[in-house]
Amino acid sequence: MDAALVLFAQQGIPNTTLRMIAEQVGLTPAMAHYHFKSREQLIDALAEERLLPICIRIDETLDAEDDPPMAVISRMVERLLEAMAECPWWASLWVREILSEGGHLTERVHTRLGGAGRRKWAKRVAAWQRQGLMNADVEADLVFITIMGLTLLPLAAGWNRSEPAARDRLATHVMTLLGRGLF
Repeated sequence: MDAALVLFAQQGIPNTTLRMIAEQVGLTPAMAHYHFKSREQLIDALAEERLLPICIRIDETLDAEDDPPMAVISRMVERLLEAMAECPWWASLWVREILSEGGHLTERVHTRLGGAGRRKWAKRVAAWQRQGLMNADVEADLVFITIMGLTLLPLAAGWNRSEPAARDRLATHVMTLLGRGLF
């Protein structure tokens, strides 16, 4: 599964065969088919076992109802960066196969999550706006995707991934942009 995730992030799901994945880990295609009857079965297993836990962890940032908006947003950015540290393929795979229209993982992830993440964020942002805690000119339903984009796009593009302080610098950058625009 690790090899599949790396190849999917590098090449895209449509361009990666089960044979390529098997060769990457030193297996024969027959062995790969023994473990996963098809590439689709492998993709489903990856969505369930690898992607959903990350998505749920990110979604849990909204669980603390009374936290101020900047604390919640900061926690989400931190969770995204933690996911990248643990799973370097996450940003590229997210941009290529979840965010992009027609991405091969979009439907699988959204179906399993029930679309909760974006809707949940939009409701919370709208509540913050009604309370006067967040800029009323911000589109509530775009805040989640904006945070994801500001955090993951630089990493998917390869921005300073190997630099030790890059994670802290990116978090500061994202929070500065969001803090000035959202509040």
